[in-house]
Amino acid sequence: MARSIGDTAIDMTDKVHMSDLECPMTWWEILFKYSLFEAGDSSWSLIIVSTYFGTFLQVVLKKPGADFGWAVTTGALIIAVVSPILGAAADHSGRRQPYLRLFVFSAAAATAGLAWTNTVGAAMLLFIIAYVCINGAFTFFTAMTPAVSTERNVSTVVSMTVGVGYGGALLSMLALSPLVPNDLLAGRVFLPMALIYLVLAMPAMFLAPDFVRKSRAMVDLAAAYGRMRKTFNEARRHRNLFRFLIGDFLYENAVASVITLMGLYARNVMGFQAGELAALFGPAIVVAMLSAWFVFGPLVRAIGPKRAVLIDLAVWLLLFGAVLAIRPGQSLDLGALHLDDKQLFTAVVAPLAGIGLAGVWTSSRVLLTALTPVEKSGEFWGLYNLSGRTASVLGDATWSFVLTMLGERILGYEVAVAALAVYVLCGGALIATIPDVRPSAANFLP
Repeated sequence: MARSIGDTAIDMTDKVHMSDLECPMTWWEILFKYSLFEAGDSSWSLIIVSTYFGTFLQVVLKKPGADFGWAVTTGALIIAVVSPILGAAADHSGRRQPYLRLFVFSAAAATAGLAWTNTVGAAMLLFIIAYVCINGAFTFFTAMTPAVSTERNVSTVVSMTVGVGYGGALLSMLALSPLVPNDLLAGRVFLPMALIYLVLAMPAMFLAPDFVRKSRAMVDLAAAYGRMRKTFNEARRHRNLFRFLIGDFLYENAVASVITLMGLYARNVMGFQAGELAALFGPAIVVAMLSAWFVFGPLVRAIGPKRAVLIDLAVWLLLFGAVLAIRPGQSLDLGALHLDDKQLFTAVVAPLAGIGLAGVWTSSRVLLTALTPVEKSGEFWGLYNLSGRTASVLGDATWSFVLTMLGERILGYEVAVAALAVYVLCGGALIATIPDVRPSAANFLP
């Protein structure tokens, strides 16, 4: 499902002058030229990662679900390794769009190629290429944020873009799920999803304002990784910030894994067919979209980002508890209202997932901002990005390892879910030790 703009580094120390950019954009221009990209990105994540590629691998190519987990883990590991290079490339050259085009066209081509794949090796390779390119494109997309917003409207632009992403994912699910009346036809969605992603990315690739070019020279790879190491050592001197980064790393293990694991859990444990997952993910996306717009923004302003993060992590613990409590074949009878196991799972788990996803992206970013000195913001956001990518590797590797060891049985999935809950609990314990800070003028450019 959708990710957030806060997932990738934005170098706020790279000052932007309006003379370098186009005239200030209207909200409709921001929506069309920028935010639509998030709709394509979130759609790809929901359709390919959360729903249909795992089904294609299991049902069509006859491979266990753990193999899908290892493919995602491999892609996430590659992204974690190359993230410093991507950030350095954006900062070094100044331009974002040329890199964005390269990764978008590559991701669309690899995704489309899946439609003609009938071997496991080719499918895994194309998926990993597409996964890496999708995330690479997202890095440069988010690095364009200072070009389309100001210090006065950036939070509104971000929340609007996240909401547009969830809305686009919902529409893509409604449009593409009829193509898959049964799991054997899961491969039908790959080509149309590639086209949808490409079309929605076009305005950001060609029409959105971009930074002016700084340099045509090659990026110094040693310097890029050296800077990341220096940033890590610098972050250790800021005790509360360092605690946040570790806590965020722990609970993002669970958040990143839900995007991939829940589709497999719903199919292999609760008995959902791939075509039925729209009914499960649809409510989650609607709740996430509304929560991003109307719940967590006001909540963070009212009680502060630390408490908002802790409330969101409590929602995640409730989610994992509900997943473990709702068993196959279980039903709920409330007189006139009768819910079977799938309906109960949808009614309880989907809204909690939507609230949890929207909350973690919103509140964590504000807490990071409050803990970060403005002169270090670019470096620490880069470290936050790398932490999130590494968390994705560990989270997906955790449940993949559990399923590999315990097999594709209910016990294996339940142990995997419990492991993710432990990550959330440990992350929340660390966040609880951080002071109740809020963003101030010292966290922004004058």
